[in-house]
Amino acid sequence: MRPDQREFVADPAKGSKHNRGCAVDLGIYDLKTGKAIPMPSAYDEFTERASPNYSGGTDEERNNRDKLRQLMEANGFTVNPNEWWHFDLIGWEKYAIYDIAFSEVGKKK
Repeated sequence: MRPDQREFVADPAKGSKHNRGCAVDLGIYDLKTGKAIPMPSAYDEFTERASPNYSGGTDEERNNRDKLRQLMEANGFTVNPNEWWHFDLIGWEKYAIYDIAFSEVGKKK
């Protein structure tokens, strides 16, 4: 692919939360069943139900989503306004930009 045909959510040369290692997408799994606990929307479902403030769904789904958010916020992250599963580390701008292949992560130099 030619460089002028590449498209990124964020330009890696300028840096983003992602290539600074400061963004995380996650959910919660029940260790007994190995299944994701109920949330108001599916992971990576881009509908109004994915909003961290969506008032629909069941009490259990909203409580699970809110618990995840509370845990992440208590540990220095903020939730994305459109995705209950996406969190950014506060102060992400201060971290270095990385361009490392996954195959190189963890290798000693």
